[in-house]
Amino acid sequence: MAYRLSYFDGKGLAEISRLLFALSGTPFEDHRISLADDRAEWKKIKHTYPFEKIPQLTVDGVHIPQSKAIERFLSRRFGFFGSSEIETAMIDGFSEQVRDISIAYGQARGNDEKVAKFWAEDFPTNIAILAKNAPHDGHFVGGKFSLPDVQFYYITSSYFDAQDKVDAILSKYDNLLKIRETVANNERIKEYVKNRKPTPF
Repeated sequence: MAYRLSYFDGKGLAEISRLLFALSGTPFEDHRISLADDRAEWKKIKHTYPFEKIPQLTVDGVHIPQSKAIERFLSRRFGFFGSSEIETAMIDGFSEQVRDISIAYGQARGNDEKVAKFWAEDFPTNIAILAKNAPHDGHFVGGKFSLPDVQFYYITSSYFDAQDKVDAILSKYDNLLKIRETVANNERIKEYVKNRKPTPF
């Protein structure tokens, strides 16, 4: 089966999917669209994409749009989406809670007052909620890797502009630190991150 993941030459909305490929050991074509000249390449080819959006995952000629749909598809395909309906629902719940954090930051970015509120209120509150509900075994659900493990690792390792603030707040919660470390210490993830080239975002 051939996989082609198309996105800009940056982490952004495609990085969680790239990490899922890495964690599963599944080869894929990492198709990166240049950011040069105000994203001129994308403007030229945008009309050739069925949904005119990226990221887009192409699987044996079938085009799958939207980052979250791609992440859920890959998680199911690679065994990172639970072993029962209950586990799947819990994975979805943790996944959305993690996503709430990144959405809140995206909405605050660029406004100093809103960013200050995010770090003072939104991030600590959401992290405390996650910590209250997360197990202490290095995973969010089922004692094994699942989608929110990877999402949480990404947003607390390389998503924010203020990593020191992230680490200071996370230091209060051993169970969340363990989840991040479990992903970070996976040999496939370590190899992927080691070889990941620097990008603007």
